[in-house]
Amino acid sequence: MNGVWKMNEDKQIVICKRCKKPEYWEEMRWLSGSCLCRDCYRAQWEQEEGELYRWNDLDGERPTMEEYEEARWKSC
Repeated sequence: MNGVWKMNEDKQIVICKRCKKPEYWEEMRWLSGSCLCRDCYRAQWEQEEGELYRWNDLDGERPTMEEYEEARWKSC
């Protein structure tokens, strides 16, 4: 499970390969062959579509780097 760290029993935190920020694994999205965090997904979608992303499904809490590091060390 390289690069995936459990925060608790139901939330895993990963690092987005594009922006290098933490994201919950369950919130990662696929677009144009890339697995993206919600922020990168929104940016990529807006770039491809040429309009603002108007839905609220990408809202919500994002994990912090501190939470990622804490979960990483707890799993070792």
